Amino acid sequence: MKRLFRALAVAAVGMVAATTLAATPAHASGYGVGWYGIWASSVNVRNNGGDACYNYPGPANCPTVLTTVSAPQQVYVYCQKAGETIGGNPYWVYAYANGMYGWLAGYYTDNATNWIDGVPTC
Repeated sequence: MKRLFRALAVAAVGMVAATTLAATPAHASGYGVGWYGIWASSVNVRNNGGDACYNYPGPANCPTVLTTVSAPQQVYVYCQKAGETIGGNPYWVYAYANGMYGWLAGYYTDNATNWIDGVPTC
């Protein structure tokens, strides 16, 4: 699984270099890997690099806040998995935001459902 994250990070660098936030619209009720808007303020993007964070993301297992994002910012979502339930949504997304890669509660992404169709499981 750690190899997957490394491969995603390498692919993301090229993708982010070729894409800007202003030029790429967010997915509304999205489908697939890509840019998604954030609807709330001061949403934490978390990580600590440990297995607990990867296996079950949430504030307790991912205590390090790397950055925060607020509406109308967008994050680039790579994959998703079940973790601590936030706002009734049990899924967390692994995303690129403000030059950082980390986990954020899927609850805060602009998407009509908890699970983002077409985004793979991490």
